Amino acid sequence: MIGAGKTTTARQIQTWLTSRGEDARAFDESAEDHPIRTRAVDQLRAHYRALAASGDGAADGEGTRPPGPVEHDDGASPGAYAIDQWRRLAERCRHGRQTSTFLQNSVMPAFIDGAPAAAVTETFTVIEREAAAAEPLLIYLRPTDIASAIARVHHVRGEAWAAQNRAWVAGQPWARSRKLRGREAVVELYRAWESVVDELYGRYRFPKLMVSDPQLDWEAALARIYRAVRP
Repeated sequence: MIGAGKTTTARQIQTWLTSRGEDARAFDESAEDHPIRTRAVDQLRAHYRALAASGDGAADGEGTRPPGPVEHDDGASPGAYAIDQWRRLAERCRHGRQTSTFLQNSVMPAFIDGAPAAAVTETFTVIEREAAAAEPLLIYLRPTDIASAIARVHHVRGEAWAAQNRAWVAGQPWARSRKLRGREAVVELYRAWESVVDELYGRYRFPKLMVSDPQLDWEAALARIYRAVRP
């Protein structure tokens, strides 16, 4: 989920591993050299570039949607978004470590685009299979109260960012089909997505760790995460 602490966690893991003398790097989802390229991130980049060029701040409504629907990868995507990116990354890594790319930017777009549950699960399963060589640790940062978490993120990131987020979510097939707008659209989207992630997390067959609300006690949360990273 937005603002769950994915980037902070990844950076802290990198710092911790580096302090142990290990070679580690955390990639922000927007990094130009990110080893996993997704349509979701590319479309968001295009969306924000278009807003900046037009001078349209972030009105909460029509006219601020990314260009076209978010497409998703089903295991047969060509070119830049090929699913075998995950296998190539797994082969390069002793242990897979990603920020939000796996679920938020590679699996969630199918859900947002209104894909059937089976298609969402298949996307997850294909990526899991491609990355199997690394047996990657999956860290699930799970908020206990979605509405409060969304309110906090929107407050911290400011009204301009929050308005863009509300407009983007409202423009997606999942929200449009339910006639949801504003913050309600964001909250209901992530409540529904949380149920899906809970199920996918249960299916995941490699090491995994669920951490609830890490922002409440980062020291304790990171201690648990470090123990999972290096048991």
